[in-house]
Amino acid sequence: MQLPWNRKESELEREVRYHLEALAEGFERQGLSPAEAMLRARREFGGVELYKEQCRDERRWQPLAQLWQDLSFGARMMRKAPAVTASAVLSLALGIGATTAILSLMDAVLWRTLAVPQPEQLTEILWQSKGRPEGIYQNSNGSMYRDGAIHVADFFSRSAFDAFRTRLQRANVAAHLNPDDVSTSYAGVTSVARLRAVTGNFFAMLQVQPMAGRLLQPADDRAEAPLTVVVTHTFWGTNLRSDARAVGRVLRINNRSYTIAGVLPPRFGGIAAGDSTDLYTTIEHAPAVLEPDSSERKGASDPMTWYLQLLARRAPDVAPEALAPEMDALFRGTWAAQPKNVESAPAIRLQEASGGIGSLRRDFGNPLAMLLVLVGFVLLTACANIMNLMLARADSRRREVALRVSLGCSRARLMRQFFTESALLAALGGVLSIGVAYATANFAVTLMPGDLRLNIDVDLRVILATLAVTAVTTLAFGLYPAWRAVHLDAAPALKEGSGASGGVRHTWIAPGKIMVLAQVAFSVLLVAAGAAFTAHLRKIVTSDTGFERTRILMFDLRPGESGYHEEKLRQFYIQLEQRLREVPGVESTGLARIRPMKGGGYWDDIRIAGHPKPVSTAVNLVTSGYFDALGVKVIAGRAFTRQDVLSQAKVAVVSEDFGKELGRSPLGLTFQMDGKPIEIVGVAARARYSRLTAQPNVLYLPHTLNHDTTTVLVRTSIPPLQVMGGVRKLVADLDANLPIVKAVTMQEQIATTLRRERLFAWLCGAFGVLALVLCMVGLYGVMAYATSRRRQEIGIRMALGASPGRLLRQVIREGVGVAMAGCVIGTPMAWWAARRYVDYKRLGMEPLDPVIVAWAAGALAISALLAVLGPAIRAASSDPIQALREG
Repeated sequence: MQLPWNRKESELEREVRYHLEALAEGFERQGLSPAEAMLRARREFGGVELYKEQCRDERRWQPLAQLWQDLSFGARMMRKAPAVTASAVLSLALGIGATTAILSLMDAVLWRTLAVPQPEQLTEILWQSKGRPEGIYQNSNGSMYRDGAIHVADFFSRSAFDAFRTRLQRANVAAHLNPDDVSTSYAGVTSVARLRAVTGNFFAMLQVQPMAGRLLQPADDRAEAPLTVVVTHTFWGTNLRSDARAVGRVLRINNRSYTIAGVLPPRFGGIAAGDSTDLYTTIEHAPAVLEPDSSERKGASDPMTWYLQLLARRAPDVAPEALAPEMDALFRGTWAAQPKNVESAPAIRLQEASGGIGSLRRDFGNPLAMLLVLVGFVLLTACANIMNLMLARADSRRREVALRVSLGCSRARLMRQFFTESALLAALGGVLSIGVAYATANFAVTLMPGDLRLNIDVDLRVILATLAVTAVTTLAFGLYPAWRAVHLDAAPALKEGSGASGGVRHTWIAPGKIMVLAQVAFSVLLVAAGAAFTAHLRKIVTSDTGFERTRILMFDLRPGESGYHEEKLRQFYIQLEQRLREVPGVESTGLARIRPMKGGGYWDDIRIAGHPKPVSTAVNLVTSGYFDALGVKVIAGRAFTRQDVLSQAKVAVVSEDFGKELGRSPLGLTFQMDGKPIEIVGVAARARYSRLTAQPNVLYLPHTLNHDTTTVLVRTSIPPLQVMGGVRKLVADLDANLPIVKAVTMQEQIATTLRRERLFAWLCGAFGVLALVLCMVGLYGVMAYATSRRRQEIGIRMALGASPGRLLRQVIREGVGVAMAGCVIGTPMAWWAARRYVDYKRLGMEPLDPVIVAWAAGALAISALLAVLGPAIRAASSDPIQALREG
């Protein structure tokens, strides 16, 4: 058996020998002896080795020459059928672009690792418990979520952090707080920035090196140390105008002077996907902690106040499973120091954090994975669309292929040419898809929480993903049409005329029917998914909130960061609430510790005497005007009075769901909080607390008027934003240096909590519409091509007396019939897939309504009718004489 290159050399040797022998034979006929004839033949032929080398050179370039021929021929064929080309390229661009967009989003949210050395060593420290541990207090930092029946949270006490930091030998643990908005001023330019407070060992744990200056150190994390801040490269470039002398200068943060210690490198994007942090300072020097009466400062010395979030770097040879028992023992040790049951202590839960911390991955992981599946069906629909067009075009070239085969062209050569045409279409679609991908991805980013900074820039991975998807689609729609085009019986094909006749074969080839069936079936699934999630969003948006939506204005004030504390803070809140009622257009006002519809809040477990189990409830501190301002009705008992708030009365109002869980009226019942009995004096109507998709029990307590931050609610008699000017003037009259933060209407606030649902509904709806359009474009293209191939047949039938109406009905019946068959297949497929694979509970939605699936099938049927109507009308109104002449 010869190797390929040896076989080529043998063929070349035989070819040279053949030419030499042919020349020598001619000379022998002229009378020369065989030896003389061969000698003269060699002289005439020239250098044999030179000829061989020239042949080898030509052979090396032959594949490229053939490729260029195939590309040129493919380009000519594309120009010859511009409608088919445009349909194919547009379908590919939309399908590949949408797929690449979702891959880009998944990369930014789920797959991209932090820009730090050895990110795989990073671990987020959490705790888990069957119920909320009794006696702990969580301030505004940190978050808790449910994993089935388990509570999981990311906030710890200072004593727990100190135990981990000083006694863990195989991990370096650092702490941080949630980033918060602060006002900054540098060189006369003011701005709002996001500041994250961290411990002094934070950057050493991450192993990040500064671009300029130095980063925070443990020595900075002392109360007596100078106020120090580290800025990100983005903040340095935008807010500090890339000032090379910024290090060592003063940056004013909330009216305090911080020295800029250093600038972080450009690649460092924080510790979470979409991290929007601009500034870093130590926890001891965080603006809120510096206030003498802030909950953050009190929390530093109270072992039952849990407010620190922890991130650790494990030693290279230590697995999380090996570290967890040691950390669990230390954690239980800090719990045992309190007068609590050690058995009720929560357990440590370690979570891999190479891609960062936070809830973004948890909230968007499953939706993005489902979107990837849906967009995969969009791509399959596009491939089915193009394959059908390619099959129809290959069918029209049967005679050409048969002629070339008869003339000696190999089938492999022809198949390569057809596949090159498909690759050319895919390349054009792939180039256009990059623009579609980034337009789609950036649109999706706008639907995500506004404080995220997701990087969707062009990078090598996105380009490689686009190339990979393009290659897969080329194989998906290009191979079979190419194979089918060249594997035909040449003799019957040569007998066919250039015009088409006989109808059915030219209208629908069997694989074409299968492709249309698949295309319509996939489209039913996609349209049903888009309609279902859009209906789900609409249901959420129009659900009863239990309070007024349209005439509520909310904003935050942070007097604690401007030097207010103790009695001065209390008097400021009292005066603010009283004077706000005097602003024109204001009906009522109230204060709340937790902003309604914030997306998070504070939860506690309340034990009611005589009730066996604690009642899990959301908690809010409100003033007497809160219920009127928000429009929440008190349906039993009474609301808070002004005196309740001023005297800090030990009373409470609960939501009606609270009473339903108890199984009796809660009025007059008492419970313990901080060792003091509190009496329930009122029952409020059901009202949403943190988001429209959740309805927890709610416990309202009188506002203590001593918190450094509060939310102000204003109910207006005119459009809310029209009173904003009067509100700003009033706050400026009270304190010109006190900024109004996060001023929004209630409708805007609600919208921020529906980012995930809105993203899912918009993209699923867009994919459904895209599938509908692709289906219409594909069906239109195939029907237009099929009717154009039947011009001669149509002309003959019209000449023989067939009416235009009959021809119109026949063409419509052919197109819509196949589409209806696809609907029949797609409807149960969509129903089965939705029931089998969609986790409705996690998505917070009801199972798929059969009406929606039927509606999707109906929409596809109507779209199919519209798609075939144009080609049908054109066929029915054609001139029979002209058709016969062109046939």
